[in-house]
Amino acid sequence: MDVPFFVRPLSGLLLLLAAQFVFAETETPPQSLQSLFSKMSRASQTINYQGSFTYEIQSSAVLQGFRISHWVVDGVEHERLLYLNGAEREIVRHGQALDCYSPGDQLLRGNLNHIGNKLIGLDEFYQFQIRYTERVAGRTATVLQVVPRDAYRHGYILSVDQETGLILKSLMVDSTGRLLERYQFLELNLAPDVKAMESAPPAERQHVASTQIGACSPTQSGQPQNWSLAWVPPGFVFAGQQKVRESTDMLMYTDGLTTFSVFIEPVSVNPPEGAGQRGSTVVYLAKLMNDNQMHRLTVVGEIPAAAAEQIADGVKYHGGDTE
Repeated sequence: MDVPFFVRPLSGLLLLLAAQFVFAETETPPQSLQSLFSKMSRASQTINYQGSFTYEIQSSAVLQGFRISHWVVDGVEHERLLYLNGAEREIVRHGQALDCYSPGDQLLRGNLNHIGNKLIGLDEFYQFQIRYTERVAGRTATVLQVVPRDAYRHGYILSVDQETGLILKSLMVDSTGRLLERYQFLELNLAPDVKAMESAPPAERQHVASTQIGACSPTQSGQPQNWSLAWVPPGFVFAGQQKVRESTDMLMYTDGLTTFSVFIEPVSVNPPEGAGQRGSTVVYLAKLMNDNQMHRLTVVGEIPAAAAEQIADGVKYHGGDTE
């Protein structure tokens, strides 16, 4: 997850990484893709760990720090994600709620390593290449580069712990090699005190993550109610729909690794239009007139702005329910 790796000239960060690969001295040979994916797919469900990591996005000067505690009891996962900067707050997650969120969103919901599960079977849309080995948080990691096969998604550079399969560092890059988002472990304890993690007092502000939409599945069938999309990027499928507030519909789509959402809301005045971006997340605003009712369309996701615009242009109201 075997075609030539570089489908376009390297530039920016990708060129730098290629140079690092040529000149790096690796004491430990890189793992095979099969071995790496096997470890990654098991990591989040089987390993207890506690550690701290940093998270940053390209458009912000703020470097966030987090403390994560992860443990498995009777086959059920539990995670606590504590913000180390600003007001004391944490996100808590219990159970196998594999939400349809992008890696960046998963990170901030305490769902750090399920990206490993999603890489398997995505070679139709992404190319995978083991690059070299490096040390992250004092541990030996295999660097895996994930390059999209089209212009509708971003790429990743992942440093995967050779022993456990945990992702120790993740870079998200656009088609020019520009860094959009990064997280990196600073330290990692693989033998934490589970009872201490379970009984740790809650932060001043605590949010328990919940699942309102089913797990991501590239083979999920069905169509949204009342609305249709004339175009979605190849490989993306409908993943769920829900009401956000009383009058706003949210439609969610995924390719199994990345997601985007479409919000549709009736408004009384012409809404603003245009695109904005924060780190890897694009927000594209448009309007839709249906039956003399103006609607505001918002496409949000870790996809290029051009893809978000094309998605918004194809939103139509069809009425009724489709199954």
